[in-house]
Amino acid sequence: MRGGIAVWPVLFHIGDYAVHSYGVMLAVAVMAGVLAGEREAGRRGIDPDYVFNLAAILVISGIIGSRIAYVLIEWPRFAGEPGAVLRIWDGGLSYYGALIAGLPLLWLYGRAKGVRFGEAADIAALGLAAGYPLARIGCFLNGCCYGKPADLPWAVAFPFDGVPRHPTQLYAVAIGIVIFLALRHLSKQKRFPGELAYLYLIFYGTYRFGIEFLRVSPPAGAYLTLGQVFSLAVVCLAVTLLILRVRALQKQPFDR
Repeated sequence: MRGGIAVWPVLFHIGDYAVHSYGVMLAVAVMAGVLAGEREAGRRGIDPDYVFNLAAILVISGIIGSRIAYVLIEWPRFAGEPGAVLRIWDGGLSYYGALIAGLPLLWLYGRAKGVRFGEAADIAALGLAAGYPLARIGCFLNGCCYGKPADLPWAVAFPFDGVPRHPTQLYAVAIGIVIFLALRHLSKQKRFPGELAYLYLIFYGTYRFGIEFLRVSPPAGAYLTLGQVFSLAVVCLAVTLLILRVRALQKQPFDR
């Protein structure tokens, strides 16, 4: 497939209205996330309707937060064309921006509904992990989040320059599926509320740090990209909190 064009940004038209593959795959990703979250909520004895309402809140906040973060990171591209800020169907969402925007609302809504933050975070983590690979398929079809030039049999050329590149979107799909399957397996062995959320952040941050070496991403200095800096911070924080929580759990029998 080296050198072949594999982008399909518009699936079809309804009259003058273009149905974009990126938006369709985001919608499919949300549905997959809701189904995975509802299943996990039911297993934990939590009303599945809680997940549906939570998903609506997180989708809205996630789109807003991720778009704001992306625009700030890529501001030179938007400075001359402010109207492009609202064209999210063209791609351009920051995953970490969505996480930052969603966490406070996750806590607030859980508090309002009597759901512990750790339980809510675990459910959200499984939902995010389920939807992520599907969202990255949308990135591939849209031609965004592409990789660096590569001389490989599976390299893909995107229309903006026709240069064969790493299909990092497809790498993300494959790794995302592995992360989801791992979390689903570990959900049956969890020791405390919030453990899956910590593990998800560690898995995602580690994968994201590695794939940034192959992606075209804004630099944060001579050696790392902004994505890698955020990933390092997320992994370090999640590992620290997980270790502290496990140690506290181990001490509980002796404190009684």
